[in-house]
Amino acid sequence: MTTQEKFELLKQREMNARKDSEFEAIQVEMTRLADSDPVGFEQAVLASMRKTHTKAKELKIKEQMESISEIISMSYIARTYFNKTKSWLSQRINGLHVNGKPATFTDDELDTLNRAFKDISKKIGAFSVSR
Repeated sequence: MTTQEKFELLKQREMNARKDSEFEAIQVEMTRLADSDPVGFEQAVLASMRKTHTKAKELKIKEQMESISEIISMSYIARTYFNKTKSWLSQRINGLHVNGKPATFTDDELDTLNRAFKDISKKIGAFSVSR
């Protein structure tokens, strides 16, 4: 088993630890692992941090979208600005797995999404019903 795999198992055990004694025992194992393979341990920690950062960004997008998802049609945005389905957009907003990997927005897609919201905002701001 690689240092990365051992680290991931210890991390999972740590997240599920219920007692201080369990947590302390896991910390001892983490220290041993770090001492036995410092480079591998560092790489495992960095990989874990990157994964956590990616998940946090995905949650941030989902959280930001929640406030407007009932106001604006996600189907309209998907079709008009991306030429895709609502499911495609939903997969990226919610970070759902597609072909075994979490679906995420590319930087260009995030730019398109932001332009879509600005465009819709302008259209709504300029709209009024006449008598």
